Amino acid sequence: MLTTKIITGKILLKSGLHIGGNKDTMQIGGIDNPVMKNPLTNMPYIPGSSLKGKMRFLLEHYLNYVKGDGKIPGLTVDGKVNKIAIIFGHLEHTENSSDTKPTRIIFSDCNIIGARDETGNLIEDLEYLKEKMLSNFVEAKTEVAINRITGTAQGGALRTIERVPAGVVFDLHIVLKNYEESDESNLEIIKKGLKLLENDALGGSGSRGSGRIEFLDLKVDGASIDLNSVQL
Repeated sequence: MLTTKIITGKILLKSGLHIGGNKDTMQIGGIDNPVMKNPLTNMPYIPGSSLKGKMRFLLEHYLNYVKGDGKIPGLTVDGKVNKIAIIFGHLEHTENSSDTKPTRIIFSDCNIIGARDETGNLIEDLEYLKEKMLSNFVEAKTEVAINRITGTAQGGALRTIERVPAGVVFDLHIVLKNYEESDESNLEIIKKGLKLLENDALGGSGSRGSGRIEFLDLKVDGASIDLNSVQL
């Protein structure tokens, strides 16, 4: 019997976020790496696929499913059921078989709903925020490669990336499907995935400070959940 769990909440950017989009034009001194934007509103958003892919990556490494050869784990790992493949889906074609599992989880795209002010309050007036930021919820961050011998900036290695600035808040909506009684434990795995994501980074340049996030007002079917109680 199919049942569903609806996970809702907010994503607060604790540092600038860069999830790369398409660059339509070339401009001297312009942005080298723009962020993903909705083509109708020109507003940045977080693709559901980015959240799903990063969470799956973190969970597979946390559970030691990824071995030294780097191959994608199958439906079983070390003789045990691969719960991550069951939840996130699996497709594997070989000459002798075709192992497939449909995904049990759906991540919606996350749209901007506001930003936190200096006092920590959420401002939801997007037009006011655009005027205050003097931009469409984006900032430019310049980076440069360092010469390992001289310790100075390396010529020709200057680049400018576009980021959604810290303080911006996105909505969060996840649907988790349960087909069997054993699927009831899948929610606890997703909670661990959310916690792992908070401890890591989303998007590009994570090792250089970008992509730090915090989940706020998390609920499952309307009931609050606290990631601080999740043990890793």
